[in-house]
Amino acid sequence: MKALRIGEPLNGLAVWASAYGKWQEKDRIYAVSSGSPCMLFVLDPAGSEPVQQFALEGSDHCWGVIAAASGVYIGGSGILYRFTHEQGIENLGEMIPGEFYTWRLAADDEGNIYGGCYPGGKVFQYNPATAQFRDYGVMVEGEQYARSMEAWKGKLYVGVGTRCPHIVELDTVTGVRTEISLPEECSTEQLVYDLNIVHGKMLVRITPCSRLYIYDLELRRWEKCIEHVSGLSVSAPDSQGNMYFIKDDILQRYALAAGILTPASLAMPEPAGDYGWLEGHPLNPHGRCLAGVHRDGTCWIYDPENDRHTVMDFMLQGQPVHLQSLAWGPEGKLYIGGYFAGGLASYDPAASELTSRRGIGQIEGMMEAHGIMYLGVYPKANIFAYDPNLEWNPGSNPKLAFSLQEEDQDRAFAWTRAGEGLAIGTVPSYGRNGGALTLFHPVTGTREVFRGLLPQQSIVSLAAGEELLFAGGSVWGGLGIAPERKEASLMIWEVNSRRKVWEGVPVPGEKAISALALDDEGKVWGLTAGRLFLFNPVTLKTEQTIQVLPVDWEAMTHFWRGGCELLYRESILYGVAMNLLFKYDVRLNQLEVLDEDARLLAIDGEGGLYFARTTALYRMQTLESGQEEL
Repeated sequence: MKALRIGEPLNGLAVWASAYGKWQEKDRIYAVSSGSPCMLFVLDPAGSEPVQQFALEGSDHCWGVIAAASGVYIGGSGILYRFTHEQGIENLGEMIPGEFYTWRLAADDEGNIYGGCYPGGKVFQYNPATAQFRDYGVMVEGEQYARSMEAWKGKLYVGVGTRCPHIVELDTVTGVRTEISLPEECSTEQLVYDLNIVHGKMLVRITPCSRLYIYDLELRRWEKCIEHVSGLSVSAPDSQGNMYFIKDDILQRYALAAGILTPASLAMPEPAGDYGWLEGHPLNPHGRCLAGVHRDGTCWIYDPENDRHTVMDFMLQGQPVHLQSLAWGPEGKLYIGGYFAGGLASYDPAASELTSRRGIGQIEGMMEAHGIMYLGVYPKANIFAYDPNLEWNPGSNPKLAFSLQEEDQDRAFAWTRAGEGLAIGTVPSYGRNGGALTLFHPVTGTREVFRGLLPQQSIVSLAAGEELLFAGGSVWGGLGIAPERKEASLMIWEVNSRRKVWEGVPVPGEKAISALALDDEGKVWGLTAGRLFLFNPVTLKTEQTIQVLPVDWEAMTHFWRGGCELLYRESILYGVAMNLLFKYDVRLNQLEVLDEDARLLAIDGEGGLYFARTTALYRMQTLESGQEEL
């Protein structure tokens, strides 16, 4: 069967990192947007020069950019890039084999570049003079994130997590690591998310509590704690030695010596990213202005001398966004959620029309109820309600219905109807094992959260009949922690009595049950990463297993749903497993591969299958409907 390409539903900007420098004695901002591929935007904050943009081929995310004497360095998908105005973009190569996420970057006084990685929790050095990488190894055994860092007096200070936060002092010559003990109350937190050094003071932000701690590197002691600080950094000092950061959603000036905070007139409801100082900007031609880039690519500029600000919109064009979720909504429209840069699109099959919306984060899963789309947005497992009949206006429509952050949950992948409500299965937050099942009643707005139903497992798939709900687990919890279980469980749960009827391992050796579907007899079909199975809830036995494709579980760093889906219709199963779109005829016991490059899955009333290939939406017509192939 041939697939028809519908189009790319979403494009967006997600600027989380930027650097500041000069070109021909004029200020420049180097901002990188994640996308497919990432894009470097060279901005003139005075607004007199046109925007330049450069593709970072091979990378779809960026968290670290730093300006050094030898160029602007950018950390991508395990790749380090360098930009100079003379040479443009250079791909400097893979920093450390096997490390595919790069976090914040740092530079020392000799011009060496440093970066932290995931999933190995390693740190690298790049020496521009020799063009050589050095692997310093894992910073803290068992921790997968080397998240933040800064160089100071021959040492590199590295923020690590996520099971528990750590700070490592790394001697960049000898490679010797020494850990700096954090205050005792940090032991229950997850990660040193941000780390900066100003005037010999190390400022570290711990998450999820969002406290900023100040440590004197000369005296080797903790001095102060400031509550409710958001990231991703603090500014370099101004001429009076003051620094700036976001507290309580407002830009604040902090006098380090006196310990005095003074709020500015600039509200900042989202993380400020990286800060830079501008000289001679039109907002204050004779002074210095502080600047930063919002996630949407707009640039805020603040004049501390006169406590005033402006926002510049460079009209940056977004890049196509990888598709993350599919679900049918009101009026027969298919809704599509985006990865990383987020966004929500809809496709109207009757009109063959795609509509794209920005302003919502990464939607892991969603479902319609009573004409409202409920969106499970990462992080914090925030559940938003969107009414398609009203104008799209992020903050009010969609509006936040509730959050599962306090329940230590992060990703709402699994959705199904259960009785009069919705059932939602979640993956826990970073460094934690143990997902949750949430029952939500859209009419009353009430919800119940049940943790520990599948001990030490995430709940990544759901299916429900009239009385029973079935939940499939994954041994992997949040990123940054090793599994505590060896095999994935299936659970039977009675909705009315709110009790677990049964739990067991339907397919020994499988580590995730990524999709579930009920057939006409009430039996449960499940899909792991590579196996179909049929489970009888009456006999509590697995009656059949079918290998769709071989899977090496030991090679996986984590696996929740992996884009896997399973749909049952008239004795036919349609599924996606590890990018393989397949059809399984239950009566004939016959497996057929339909496509080898597919993620996600939805089916319409005419038997049309919808799926994603990276950033594009496709439709394939099944033959069961009696229509011609497309």
